[in-house]
Amino acid sequence: MKTPLESLNNPALRELQLSAIQCRKKIIEMGYVNHIRLHYGALMSMVEIMMALYCQWLNVDPANPNWQDRDRFVLSKGHGAPALYVALWMRGFFAEHHFQGFRRLGSILQGHPDRLKTPGIDCSTGSLGQGFPVACGMALGAKMDGARYRVYCLLSDGECNEGSVWEAAQIASNQKLGHLKVILDRNRKSSYGWMAGRNDVEPLAEKWRAFNWAVFECDGHDFEEITTGLTNLEAVTDQPAILICHTVKGKGIPYVENYPTKPNILLTEEKYQECLAHLDQVESELRDE
Repeated sequence: MKTPLESLNNPALRELQLSAIQCRKKIIEMGYVNHIRLHYGALMSMVEIMMALYCQWLNVDPANPNWQDRDRFVLSKGHGAPALYVALWMRGFFAEHHFQGFRRLGSILQGHPDRLKTPGIDCSTGSLGQGFPVACGMALGAKMDGARYRVYCLLSDGECNEGSVWEAAQIASNQKLGHLKVILDRNRKSSYGWMAGRNDVEPLAEKWRAFNWAVFECDGHDFEEITTGLTNLEAVTDQPAILICHTVKGKGIPYVENYPTKPNILLTEEKYQECLAHLDQVESELRDE
């Protein structure tokens, strides 16, 4: 599925941009229809990353989710599960009707990723700081087996406050895990607001370099930059590599971007329609370009 950067022509870029709008629409629908509070801020900041990975980059087979040579993906920020579910659905791992039971008893789509329930999930996650060490273990296994697949892991910047993240980062460096590719959603906020002035992780890029990782940075909402970043990650084979994606919490929906407190929101009918109308307008403008 990996596509060389030079083949990302304007039509391909537009399709990715449209997929991001579709993803955001589906996420707000999941929360509103099922009457569930979602972490919309954290979800919206990762949309372009997920669309680039699942619509453009990852080597996976929806018809054979357990294909041995597939790329592995670990969502270490497990509360971002709805965005992952939309990406898996768009890639063809399961039918749309499963969204009707989101977070209900017996559903394949639970509040956090569960590899025993959802096709395409490689690791059950939820508690921050646990998914990334598992991804390191997967990458070590790939190295020991001489496998060709890569292990991609999406971290949040708030998650980098967890000590287990840095323990795993050190092990990955010492073991020279070139199979391991980390994408970091750097929106500079955690659940209760800005990280600056509380327990910030700056200087973040320098920290990862100090652990002997190859470090790249990009605009996490620009598909060309994300794809360039993924290409750079792929080229690193003798050490683990990380792509720090600079993002905006709640990106793409003004109501969520400007939400003053913890963006774990239960959408009212009025706010749902407001969000949907904005996304419809953005989509219409994009299609008219």
